Amino acid sequence: MSYWSDRQDQLRKAAEKEEAAIKKRLSKFYDAEFKRLDKEIAAYFQKYGENNVIEYRTLLQSLDEADRTLLMEQMDEFAEKYPQYAHLLPVRESIYKLDRLQGLQYSVYMAQANIAGYTNEQLTEYETKLAQQGLNYSMETLGFGKNFYVINTAIVKEFVDVAWCNGENFSTRIWKDTQRVSEYINRDMAQAFARGDSYDRIVKDVRRRFGVNRSNAYRLVFTEGTYVMAESSIKPFEEDFTQYEYSPILDSKTCEICRALNGKVFEISERQPGVNFPPMHPWCRCTWLPYVEDWDEWMDDYVKRHRGDKTNSTQEAQNIGKRLQPESQDSIIKNIDIDDMKAIAYGKDIDEQVIQIIYDSLKPGERTGDYYISEVSIKSIPSVNGTVLLQIEPIDAGRRAMLRLNINRDAFAGKTVDELNEWIKSSDNTVANSIQEAAIHEAGHAKTISGLSITDIEKLYAELSSKGIDGISPLAFEDGAEALAEIEVLLNRGDDISQEAMDLYEQYIGRKK
Repeated sequence: MSYWSDRQDQLRKAAEKEEAAIKKRLSKFYDAEFKRLDKEIAAYFQKYGENNVIEYRTLLQSLDEADRTLLMEQMDEFAEKYPQYAHLLPVRESIYKLDRLQGLQYSVYMAQANIAGYTNEQLTEYETKLAQQGLNYSMETLGFGKNFYVINTAIVKEFVDVAWCNGENFSTRIWKDTQRVSEYINRDMAQAFARGDSYDRIVKDVRRRFGVNRSNAYRLVFTEGTYVMAESSIKPFEEDFTQYEYSPILDSKTCEICRALNGKVFEISERQPGVNFPPMHPWCRCTWLPYVEDWDEWMDDYVKRHRGDKTNSTQEAQNIGKRLQPESQDSIIKNIDIDDMKAIAYGKDIDEQVIQIIYDSLKPGERTGDYYISEVSIKSIPSVNGTVLLQIEPIDAGRRAMLRLNINRDAFAGKTVDELNEWIKSSDNTVANSIQEAAIHEAGHAKTISGLSITDIEKLYAELSSKGIDGISPLAFEDGAEALAEIEVLLNRGDDISQEAMDLYEQYIGRKK
C-alpha cells in the first residue's frame, strides 16, 4: 500500500470509529423519545381512543365557517341540517377528548423536533472532528506537522454543514426528514384511531416510522462523513496539485457508478460531489488519490514556486514526492482474505481445506506486494487443452487491471485434498504436483501482469506467445506466459532451472522486484 493510500485508510478507520459512536448515541436518544411517546399513546388510548374523536376532527376540517359556527353554538340545528353527523355530537360535548388528541399529536411533533435538534448537534460535532482529521492527515503528508488545524476553527467550519447536496445542508435535510416523519405518524395514528385499531397495532406503526427516521439519520451520517473526509483532505492539496484520481474501494459492494470512475483523473478545481468526486451517492465510501503525470517535472515546479517562500524547498519537494508517488501495485484495491474465500465457496461443495491451501499459496505474493487479488469467482471454466483448475483473470479497472481468481467448480466439487493432489500429479501437461503448486502457478501469472492495464496485458500476452520454453512441460512450451507460471513453481520448489528459463523470468518478472 502506498503512503497516501495508507493515510486514507487510517482516516477511513478513524471515521468509522466516530461513525459507530454517533450511531450509538443517536439510537439511544431515538429509543428514549419513542418510549416517552409510547407512554403518551398508551395513556390516551386507554381514556380517549374511542368515541369518534378522529371522525369529529375530520368533520370540523371539512365544514365552512358558517356550518362550523352552527356546530359550535347550535348543535340541535346542526343535527337537523346534517343528520348523518348526529352521532358525533357527544364528542362536541366532551371537547376535552379532542384537546387530548391534539395534545398527543403535538407530542409527536415535539418528539421529532427533539430528534432533529439532537441529530443536528451530533452531526455538527461529528463533522468537525472529521474535518480536523482530514485536514491534519493531509498537512502531515505535506510536511506541516500532525496538528496543524486543531485550533484553526475558521477553516474547519468551511466543511461543516455545507449545502453540497441539491443546495441543502444537513440541518435543512434533518428538519425536512423529521417533519415528514411527524406528518406520517400523525396521519397514520389518526387513521388507526378512526379504524378502531388496537394499541399494539398503533404503536407498531409508530415504531416503524421511528425506524425510518433512524435509517435516514444513519444514511446522513455516513454520506456526510464521506463528503467531509474527501473535501477536508483534498483542501491542503489545492496549492501544489492540480489533479486527483478517483479511488473507490473495489470489492463486491462497489456500485457500477463508482466502479466506472475508478482510476479516472480530474482537475481538483473542477471537483463536484455526485458528479466526479465523493460522495457520488448516499452510502458512498469512495475517496481520492493525488495524481501527478510526471513527478520529476512536478518537483522542479514545486521548487520554482516555493523558492524564497520556504527554505529547503528542494528537500521538501523530494519528501512529498517520495510519500505520494504511487507504487507499481494498485494499492486502492482490497485483496481477498480467507473469510471472503470461504464465504464465496459456501454451499458449492468444495472442501474448506482446499480453499485454505489455495489461500495460503497465494497470500505470500500479496504480502510482498507482487500482486493483489481483489475478486474470487467459483464457476465452471471451459476446458482448453485439458481441465483448468484455477485461472487468474484480468478485469478492466482503468489504468491498472484488477485480478480475479477463478476456481473451477466442476474440477473441485466433491473432491478431497488427497484426491485432487493425486489427480494433479498424474497430469503430464504441467510441473505442478499438488493444489498448492497449481495455485503457485497462478501466482506466476499474477506476478506477470500485475500493475498493467488491460491493453498492456493484451500486448504482453501477444509478445509472450512465441516465447515458450522447451524442457519444462508441454504447458511451458505452449507460450511464454505459461512458461513464466511454470518457472514460478520450479523456483518455489527449489528445482534446477535452465539459463534460458531464468533469463525469461528475469526479463518479465524479476525486473519488477
